[in-house]
Amino acid sequence: MKKYKLTVFAVLTALFSFGAYAAFMYVYTESKFAPVRLFADPLQNAPSSAWQPASGQLFIHKVNTVRRAKNKDARYNGYELDILPAEEGGELFVAHDPAALPAKVKLADIFAALKRPQDKTYWLDLKAELTPAQLGEILQTAERFNIPRTNLLFEAPAGPTAKMIQKKGLSLLLQIPEGFDQDGKDPQRRNEINREALAEWEEYRPAAVSASFGKYPFLRGYFPNMPKAVYYSATRRPSLKKTFMARRMQEDPSVKVFLIDEYTW
Repeated sequence: MKKYKLTVFAVLTALFSFGAYAAFMYVYTESKFAPVRLFADPLQNAPSSAWQPASGQLFIHKVNTVRRAKNKDARYNGYELDILPAEEGGELFVAHDPAALPAKVKLADIFAALKRPQDKTYWLDLKAELTPAQLGEILQTAERFNIPRTNLLFEAPAGPTAKMIQKKGLSLLLQIPEGFDQDGKDPQRRNEINREALAEWEEYRPAAVSASFGKYPFLRGYFPNMPKAVYYSATRRPSLKKTFMARRMQEDPSVKVFLIDEYTW
């Protein structure tokens, strides 16, 4: 009987602890979605391309290794991959920074690790400007695995590569302008930031604007209809926070892609 009571006590303690943890994470997550104070009127403009996710809102995971690609294959309908050219020769690798280049992970290695690579959408974070030949290499690699071009999203800042992507009719995730969330609570500065951002979006017509989660409340507040690709990677471990965040993101139809990073491996 004593052993039974101890077991029951342990189970109840675990349930209580989990409930408290879940409640804390829910409240914490809700606080992160609180609207920011606006210092200019929201703009309904949404200058963008006609791209839409084939499967509705995309919930994707950051992947830079073959191991992670395999482990996340069943759960996620898309991946974010960092694309970086080697300094010598310009060969393309899946790498976040030069320190990861020695692993020599190729885009084809990631695609080959998946059961049906053609069914996923890929957010390709371009870590440097690309040449036309390098962009062509990415497209050819995708074609080898029967991946439609509509399943490729190219993230880049405003500049030559973004222009090249636009001219080829590919889907561009245009990085949000630097300082978008830094208006100093000055209405004049806020209006300037919004005008500059809108002019950039009018020029590039992206599939969506890419932004960190920290900038999302500003983007949502000032441009509620602009298509958004939001990434969050501050906690690289399993966390209910990310589950709650994903549910909240589903409530915003302007968020086309939500990217998380759950594990360090």
